[in-house]
Amino acid sequence: TLGFFLKNVIEVYSVIFNRWFMSVKSDFLEKIKKVCEQEIIKSIVVASKGGKTAIKIAEEMGKDASVVSVSEFSYSENNKKDMKKRKITPIENANLPIQDLREMRETLLMFDSGIKAALEVASIASTNGLVKGKFITIAGSGSGLDTTLIVNTVHPNADLISEPLKRLNVEKIVSSPLLYD
Repeated sequence: TLGFFLKNVIEVYSVIFNRWFMSVKSDFLEKIKKVCEQEIIKSIVVASKGGKTAIKIAEEMGKDASVVSVSEFSYSENNKKDMKKRKITPIENANLPIQDLREMRETLLMFDSGIKAALEVASIASTNGLVKGKFITIAGSGSGLDTTLIVNTVHPNADLISEPLKRLNVEKIVSSPLLYD
């Protein structure tokens, strides 16, 4: 009887969580569009393992957005074709600079894995010269998109920072599981 009870509790929890997550996901892209319009941001950097997330964002944002997709893996040929058609700049097999810096990685993980991933892909795009000034970076913490940051390549204290990786300025956390009630 206890097993039956626990099974039902888990099923109810799963249904509630999935409904909540799906509404966050659909609202997520609308929020990004709104922030881009308000902040007049045209560049978006996305952590996209297989490229489908970047393609979806490019479709939603339209032709005015410049989308960069970053992955530590290779994209399929079909996704590469779709990315090229939508003028997405792909970065495949990326070396993850924050992952290799233990202190930085562990500090960012104290906040959220989505924050760490968003800053990782932001630094990769910035280092490769694919973004300048203010841009949006998007990532997730394992179960889909949930983190959006407004980042600037112009840091007000850049002359005091020796490492280029640390010269990004996080201007705003737009969305993160840390902000959800």
